[in-house]
Amino acid sequence: MGSLKPVDEATTQEGFLATRVDELINWGRKNSLWPMPLGLSCCGIELMAMIGPKFDLARFGAEAARFSPRQCDLMVVAGTLTWKMAEAARVIYDQMPDPKWVIAMGVCSSSGGMYDSYSVVQGVDMILPVDVYVPGCPPRPDAVIDAIIKLQRKIEREQPLKARLSGANLDHGIGSKAFVRAPNHSVPTRGSHAVLPPGELAP
Repeated sequence: MGSLKPVDEATTQEGFLATRVDELINWGRKNSLWPMPLGLSCCGIELMAMIGPKFDLARFGAEAARFSPRQCDLMVVAGTLTWKMAEAARVIYDQMPDPKWVIAMGVCSSSGGMYDSYSVVQGVDMILPVDVYVPGCPPRPDAVIDAIIKLQRKIEREQPLKARLSGANLDHGIGSKAFVRAPNHSVPTRGSHAVLPPGELAP
């Protein structure tokens, strides 16, 4: 009975205790994701289908969609994000409690898609730290469910307690005040259909 050692700082630094607690925390986190659906275009329809009985997102513990960012830990950006909407998306992300994750659903949110325009963000990862990208236009609901499974596997590998004990930055490398504004593009004039500026057009 006298052989038990008290839990001290050396034990937690070696990782035994922290690793076991991390497994418990990650199990709870991965099986109780609360998504914040940011349905910006046609991908939002597939997002609604995913929650329905045919695909049954409840099997993965992520069916409780909330529209208050303070109750969510997963943001699903579904569709075309414009620069006008980008600041609002960043504010919503900043209001979500830590830990939080982001899924870029569809080609438009992943890379701008077919909208190679001055007004469209060419990938939501310019303003938010994206964890999983889902290809497709729009992606099928089962592809989004696959993304949630991939996110659950990523959450399994996280070490939240060890990160807190070591004082690591938990902000995914993007500061809470960081916001990338739209590049200074010249807005085409009415009737102008040139993609390139007039000085760069072929004669």
